[in-house]
Amino acid sequence: MLGEENTPVELINLGKWLRNGRLGRDLTQRELAERCGIAQPRISGIEKGAVLPTLPQLLRLARALGLPFQWFLTCSTRPGKDIPQIALELHALGIVDLLIPNAIVPGAFRAVEEIVALAVSGDQPETRIIEAIPAALAWNRWSHVVLRAYSQANDPRAGFRLAWLADVALTIERTNGFPGGCLQPRELEVFIRWWYKRLPSSRPDDLGRPATGAALPPVSKRWKIAYDAPLSAFAERARHLHSMRAKLTATSPT
Repeated sequence: MLGEENTPVELINLGKWLRNGRLGRDLTQRELAERCGIAQPRISGIEKGAVLPTLPQLLRLARALGLPFQWFLTCSTRPGKDIPQIALELHALGIVDLLIPNAIVPGAFRAVEEIVALAVSGDQPETRIIEAIPAALAWNRWSHVVLRAYSQANDPRAGFRLAWLADVALTIERTNGFPGGCLQPRELEVFIRWWYKRLPSSRPDDLGRPATGAALPPVSKRWKIAYDAPLSAFAERARHLHSMRAKLTATSPT
């Protein structure tokens, strides 16, 4: 068996996921071997976790089973939704200081709109991610229509949370300029306006981090968000990320 300590976390269960995919297609190992041109004993070894396929072999297995590479990483045709499974995509959006030891390399990157909607979903989203979302919205190109759709699909609260964070980004931009710039202020405005017209009269949303006596910034009061952070926390987070991005760009090979 392959030593788990030497095997990337994404590949530990590859053999199991191969077997699931094969059985899902109602194929024997011999039938799969005939389809992909890989010897049956080799397929058996992969399924048992004794060996890993080469990249060309994995491509042939994926083609023979009609499955994407993602299947062999997570036994799913799509990347996952938890923080370790979206961490690298958040990094690509500019949140470059996330340290997630068990981050999973996805089979493909998804749309900006889907990732930020996933990032703000749940009862207690990660604080450092929440406070970085205004930067992700300011620095990346996205569609307010698509973001609205993903918001509605993931969590009933996601759309209002993202509209609040879009308003935070726009407020910072209009006050002192957003660190690193703001690519699409118009998209922010349209997204904010659409959700504000539908703001419910229910109790405030605190994202699992309720404010404790401190005065909320006006932008949070507007959205009935009782999250314990001043506007300056979001601006400082953006400045920090912008500085880190500049350093990474300066040190990256040309």
